[in-house]
Amino acid sequence: MNISDYNKNAQKAVSQGMETFFNWQKQALENTLTMVEEGIAVQEKNLNETRKQYQDWEQNMNRELNSQKEQYKSMVLKISESYFPESKNQIEQAEKLYEENIGGMVEKTREMVGSSIERNIETTLTFEKEWLNKLRENYTSGAENLRKQYDLMMSLQPEQKEQSSEKKSAGKTETNK
Repeated sequence: MNISDYNKNAQKAVSQGMETFFNWQKQALENTLTMVEEGIAVQEKNLNETRKQYQDWEQNMNRELNSQKEQYKSMVLKISESYFPESKNQIEQAEKLYEENIGGMVEKTREMVGSSIERNIETTLTFEKEWLNKLRENYTSGAENLRKQYDLMMSLQPEQKEQSSEKKSAGKTETNK
């Protein structure tokens, strides 16, 4: 009787221990994956804030640059008109040629580089989100499979005990005959 009670108590303790282990595993996994999700969300928030700051900075710089360009142009026109009255048209043509060719090319290059960087960052964040979802799915599935295997193992134990006790009782009856 004492051995039987001891075995039942030991089995109950093991079951409770494994239950605690499974719950801790599940909670630790959930906490870890949630922290990673929060990190990705912070990255996105920081990216959006940085994007806005960059756009504000770029607008301010362009405003300042255009203001200085207009001042410089005005000074050059006044000086050149005082020495060469017909130079105003030449300066305006040179400025127009520059804006059409070099200025447009610089602006398009800046836009292409900016959009390429944006796409790469967005792609990376999307990949991280997909990776995290797949990781969560795999770990959750693994934890569920471990739980099922343990439950199956525990459900088979009473059958094994019954079979071994049947063999013992069958062995005793045969020896008694």
